[in-house]
Amino acid sequence: MKKKKKKLKNYKSIRSKSKRFTAADIQNIRTLSEAIAKIIPYSGFRGNFNLKRIAKDNGLNKFLPKDESNKKESIVEFIKKLHKDRPRTLKKIIREILPKAIERRHKQGNPILAPEAQNLSNQLLKIGIDLKKEIKELNLPRSRPSITPPPYEMQQIIKKFSLHPLLVPDCLELFLDGHINESIRKALEKFEVHIQKKSGNTVIGKDLMAQTFCLKKQVVKLNALCTKSEKNEQEGFMYIAMGIMQWWRNTLSHGDTKQISHHEAIGRLFLISNLLHRLESCIQEKY
Repeated sequence: MKKKKKKLKNYKSIRSKSKRFTAADIQNIRTLSEAIAKIIPYSGFRGNFNLKRIAKDNGLNKFLPKDESNKKESIVEFIKKLHKDRPRTLKKIIREILPKAIERRHKQGNPILAPEAQNLSNQLLKIGIDLKKEIKELNLPRSRPSITPPPYEMQQIIKKFSLHPLLVPDCLELFLDGHINESIRKALEKFEVHIQKKSGNTVIGKDLMAQTFCLKKQVVKLNALCTKSEKNEQEGFMYIAMGIMQWWRNTLSHGDTKQISHHEAIGRLFLISNLLHRLESCIQEKY
């Protein structure tokens, strides 16, 4: 009896290894591989979350392609080989990948939405892997949420930019977490408080800026105010400061204001930072 079971087991193993994919099977695997490539890279230097690392951690090195020059084809070959010999393991790996992929894509400012997850579920079903219920239970949003971290490239830009120390870490962290409006509102609040301290004036908003940098009766001087160019700088700084208080600060004080775009927000943060840096340099010169 034991010998019979052993023979049957060997037969199943041989039959599994001799499995041939039809043209439709290969097409389905390629389409699935494209969907998987969108949620996890084949390899990478930014972290350990990649298909190659997960394969090695699960002892699946033999399923990795020898030629890795084409990342897209590498994923196709890995999925094809694993599905042929260990379909249950492939299901396990997809299940393991999904939660981490959702978190990673959210941090990158490109969240996985319900339609994309549904497409992945449909492609998995075509090769006999049913994760439909589990994917549905993730309750992913159907449309992009308003509170979403900026794209990865933009995160790198603002991290490399030398924001004024008053804006770090509070405003920077708010921006990176996706609280875009609040990051700008907070930055303007810090700018306003900074001007109040330097001028000794308790008024707020555009009136504070007008009284502090007024050309005729300035409280804080940006320069010696001897030349026309220097006077233009003083007056221009005043109008910019008044404008951002009247426009940006007042608008963002309302909680129901629609989230501004990441591109617009990063520009606003840079301007506020530059104003603070310029103010700091003029105070150091003690005009």
